[in-house]
Amino acid sequence: MTFERSQIKEGVSLSAVKTNKFKTNLLTVNLLVPLRKETASLNSLLTDVIKRGTVHYPTMQSLNKKQDELYSLGLASYVQKRGEVQAVVFELSAIDDNYTFDKTNLLEQSMQLLGEMIFNPITENGVFVADYVAQEKKNLIDSIKAQINNKTTYAITRCHEVMCADEPFSVNVAGDIDIVEKITPEQLYAQYKTLLNTAAVEVLYVGSMEPSYIAELISKYLPFDARKPAPMETVVRTTAGEVKYHIDKMQINQCKLSIGLRTGTTLKDKDYIKFALFNELFGGSPSSKLFMNVREKKSLCYYCQPIVEAVKGVMVIASGVDIKNKDTTFEAIMEQLKDIQNGNISDAELRDARKSLENFYREITDSPASICSWYLARIIAGRADSPEEAAKLVNAVTKQDIIDISKKLVLDTVYSLEA
Repeated sequence: MTFERSQIKEGVSLSAVKTNKFKTNLLTVNLLVPLRKETASLNSLLTDVIKRGTVHYPTMQSLNKKQDELYSLGLASYVQKRGEVQAVVFELSAIDDNYTFDKTNLLEQSMQLLGEMIFNPITENGVFVADYVAQEKKNLIDSIKAQINNKTTYAITRCHEVMCADEPFSVNVAGDIDIVEKITPEQLYAQYKTLLNTAAVEVLYVGSMEPSYIAELISKYLPFDARKPAPMETVVRTTAGEVKYHIDKMQINQCKLSIGLRTGTTLKDKDYIKFALFNELFGGSPSSKLFMNVREKKSLCYYCQPIVEAVKGVMVIASGVDIKNKDTTFEAIMEQLKDIQNGNISDAELRDARKSLENFYREITDSPASICSWYLARIIAGRADSPEEAAKLVNAVTKQDIIDISKKLVLDTVYSLEA
């Protein structure tokens, strides 16, 4: 498995992982822009509308039929949030040419269809089809409303919103209902053209083809112009003021306790591996302190795990508890952090955490999607180390490194969703 990064044009780059490990090719086109409330809803809606049809395949039915003809080619588009960067993603998944019945050049045909979707969407009167926009606005609004149905994820999102209320990170990457309702086909098409012409373009590829061949296909079927993208800096705060306590009320059986901390370390930092191992020991594995002591020994919660946003440098410790145990659980969780800060780390705990983190890094290479996700985060953070390279660094992290990195964490927000 080899990694190669190259520039196609100014502002347009290719990161290719060449491997014969998979029977598919995965390629993602990531249009990266600063996460802003004014544009997040437009970008989110765009990924839904653009799937409705192209000039040559003007309906979802005809587009899906073409995908079926290409060995059930997978085409998708969606938005992601990485720190305070919004990624508008177009994804292509196709069987490797070596596994087709007639050895057809499937990847090239697939790239042609991807280019058709991105650069030649169906329009009317010079903008997106009004009926399609109206239908997808309703679907998106329903989807945003449905976020509340997953109480665990909703509580984490709300904790982020309270914690980072005055920062772009608090913006819902899926969009804001009030904004979505007001979007017109004209506004959406204007945003589409702005994205195509100004966003940083990061193409990621995982498959058996040579990177030089992928670069040729990009130049041929994804004709992005050169551009100078806007800076995409994520504001990282390493301190917190007075701790914020926030409660949302809802008809719910299980209280969702979310504890927000500023980690003091981000993916940009050279010593991020130290934080990664701390996190594994703290709560990232079944042998971690949170799992073994808070969940298993004290039986205070149904689940308890840290959710880390590495680019932003924030952590939410998410747990499901009986409301009567909320305060006790909070104290027990913070006690485990203090335990690490005081150096109470056994050799067995450190050994298990190292083994777990090494396995996690190695498992990333078992999935093309995980590989793409790994490199996209690192590209945004300005680095390009591989999962294998990260795994090799784990054993060099000492107990004192973990203690030192743990002392950078500061409590920012205590949020609970409860009846």
